[in-house]
Amino acid sequence: MSPLQKYTAEELFTLNLVPLWVFYAVAGADSVIDQREISAFKGMLKEANNLKDAFSREILTSLHDRFDEVVLKSKSEQPIPGIEKAMDIISQKSSPSECEEFKLVVFSMGWSVAAASGDFTETGEGSNISDEEIENLTHIADALSLSMAKLRKVITSTDASKIWSVFLQ
Repeated sequence: MSPLQKYTAEELFTLNLVPLWVFYAVAGADSVIDQREISAFKGMLKEANNLKDAFSREILTSLHDRFDEVVLKSKSEQPIPGIEKAMDIISQKSSPSECEEFKLVVFSMGWSVAAASGDFTETGEGSNISDEEIENLTHIADALSLSMAKLRKVITSTDASKIWSVFLQ
């Protein structure tokens, strides 16, 4: 049984919007969405079929399949209120573990997008994630109800690909 069967078509559409809202909130935070941010986001959607968590995998592969339709709708609502609305839906209909994993996956996507456009030092350490991106990542974490303790389990590196790979099979 699919973990998405308990959702209406409208609710599923809202859930599909969450990763895009995270993308826009992070990539657009500094008013410049660059090609590296877009490539990082599209790359994660392309790899979504390899996610360990079935709920997250189905949401993100559905977004990948309906991308053009969903991207147009995502611009009609503010990201943070939209994320909060989606979290209300998920918390009512999904198990706590599905809900938690989805929140971490989506936050990780935002972190990876922010890190994608950062300029790394010669040693390859550190990144140039803007203050605006960090501020929006903080708002996203709040909207997802993620504690700092939970985020520390996910954000173990400045290398976004290492963070994302934690969620893949």
